[in-house]
Amino acid sequence: MNAREIYASAVDAFNRGDTASFAALYAENAIVHDPQYPKPLSGRAAVEQDVADVLRAMPDARFTLGEVMQDGGTVAVEYGLSGTHLGPLSLPDGEVAPTGRTLDIPGAVFSTLDDDGLVIDERRYYDVASMIAQLGLIDAEHATT
Repeated sequence: MNAREIYASAVDAFNRGDTASFAALYAENAIVHDPQYPKPLSGRAAVEQDVADVLRAMPDARFTLGEVMQDGGTVAVEYGLSGTHLGPLSLPDGEVAPTGRTLDIPGAVFSTLDDDGLVIDERRYYDVASMIAQLGLIDAEHATT
């Protein structure tokens, strides 16, 4: 499977709410760096829990797949994430009650794949300030985009 097929499969699994299939695209010992968390996610189970937390907060969340570029085992992917904040959102400082507001943010990931095509290292990039401003948690005037 090439990188576009791998990430299309991940987007499809996420959009179906299939956390296990999404996480199965990651190696058991994968490390994922996400700007929302002070420490990297460690392992497939942590990736699955992260997806479950997003879907709990935004049951209608949907990913769209943009450009996918691959050079050997290194992959760069653009994506969009949208949804409505209808459930508790887990943040490092605790849970945020549902705001009922919609979210629409672009992002990118840079991943390293192993010989089996599983993600072993991933670095996610998205504007956390814009995300929390869209959810009404900070004044949008003070968020950077």
